[in-house]
Amino acid sequence: MSNVVSIEKLKKVVGEAAFQELLNQLPGKNIYIPKNFNEKYHDRKKRNKLIRKDYAAGMEVSDLAAKYGLSRGTIYKIIEKH
Repeated sequence: MSNVVSIEKLKKVVGEAAFQELLNQLPGKNIYIPKNFNEKYHDRKKRNKLIRKDYAAGMEVSDLAAKYGLSRGTIYKIIEKH
């Protein structure tokens, strides 16, 4: 199943004015909307650095997953990449 949302559905959700503003400000761009957006951890690089730091300090993977709103699998991927 695709995560791509139709343009018409996006327009319906955000409204005509906001849709037009998106077109004006971000023409031709792909927009990713995370499932569990968290204002505190919206920058992935910084978030991943914090996750690795917490892990190095002894935090358990399950606790990291809960703290950052991610799956355990994602936490393992982040830890293994660095």
